[in-house]
Amino acid sequence: MTQEPTAEALVARIARHEETALGELYDRCAPRLLGMALRILPDRSAAEQVIEDVFVRLWHEARHHPPQDASVAVGLVIVARNAAIHRRRAEHKMPPLSSAGQDSLRKSLAWLPRPEQIALLDERHELLNKVLNQLPKPQRHALELAVFEGYTETEIAAKLGEPLGRTQAALRAGMRFLRHRLRAVLGTWAANI
Repeated sequence: MTQEPTAEALVARIARHEETALGELYDRCAPRLLGMALRILPDRSAAEQVIEDVFVRLWHEARHHPPQDASVAVGLVIVARNAAIHRRRAEHKMPPLSSAGQDSLRKSLAWLPRPEQIALLDERHELLNKVLNQLPKPQRHALELAVFEGYTETEIAAKLGEPLGRTQAALRAGMRFLRHRLRAVLGTWAANI
């Protein structure tokens, strides 16, 4: 039995404009990306268009971006998420994220897992859901607003009717909790979480 190629290997083939590689990667990743995009954009056709645009962009830019340490799957999630948020903000006439907001987002996403960790997370999906459910509701809600709706810290504070400092503290505490628990999820099949 042959082992299916990694996402990184498929991107290398996409960089050589191998259409079958793009199709394989699309079949493998698009359903999850669409699920995430639908959390941000409830209109299915808009979410599908965003995912299609992500893969068209990958087709055109793959040869200009050599593989990094980061996982292709994580990269696709980030690009799709940002595209969906950009579209949502445009549809709701919200101002685009400032460069400071984008820099802050990049720093907060720096802890994302590496390619070898992605496979472990996929296998431990139930544990990961358990970790997310352990977050206090205010922290989870603030993180969901940031991750799935693209709100800035200031917008989240206004939406929740909380002071900005409290919102920032909740987001930082939630991220610290997730980072700590992510290590437990990656480290064991039966993490005591």
